[in-house]
Amino acid sequence: MYTLYWSPGSASMAPHGVLEESGARYDLKLTSVDAGATRAAEYLKLNPYGKVPTLVAEGGFVLFESAAIAMFIADRHPAAKLAPGPDEMARGHFYQWLVHLTNTLQPAMLRFYYPERVADVSAEVSVKAVALEEIAALWSRIDAHLAAHGPYLLGARFSAADLFAHMLSTWQMSCPGIYERFPAVKRLTDLVAARPAIQRVLKLNEE
Repeated sequence: MYTLYWSPGSASMAPHGVLEESGARYDLKLTSVDAGATRAAEYLKLNPYGKVPTLVAEGGFVLFESAAIAMFIADRHPAAKLAPGPDEMARGHFYQWLVHLTNTLQPAMLRFYYPERVADVSAEVSVKAVALEEIAALWSRIDAHLAAHGPYLLGARFSAADLFAHMLSTWQMSCPGIYERFPAVKRLTDLVAARPAIQRVLKLNEE
């Protein structure tokens, strides 16, 4: 049994999707970023960084970081086939894409949304402009990979990495017109969004 602390439209969407796809029993604990719930003392005891998501499992086990939660759930529920097995070569590409999304693309997106974290007020406009260019270039490379080797990041094989890519694609202010500009990315996100489990997740995030 798991509890996922989440907030609509945040980085909790991918772990939420992984949980729903896994078939595991879990509860959701709404922790609204906009309402300041991530700064509450009780929440900070779980996640001192004051961000979502946070996962709590049996025995008081606590885990944060979206990609880590995705890998953890995929490994604990192998029957859901959310990741290649440890003995498969494709496991390396699963790691590659999930780490690329969380370590390269997502930070660029965060520089667009929160330029004040990396520059003073006088430089915020230029930080956002550079981030927009970088984000588009990264999506372009992902799009080229998907066009040549898709429809999923692992080819014909759906994985938790696709849930992470779908989540980031919904942060559209950081890449205006993403689906029009990158048709293979749109094909991927359409496939993910059509999955019954993800339909349930999207409904909650849109409410």
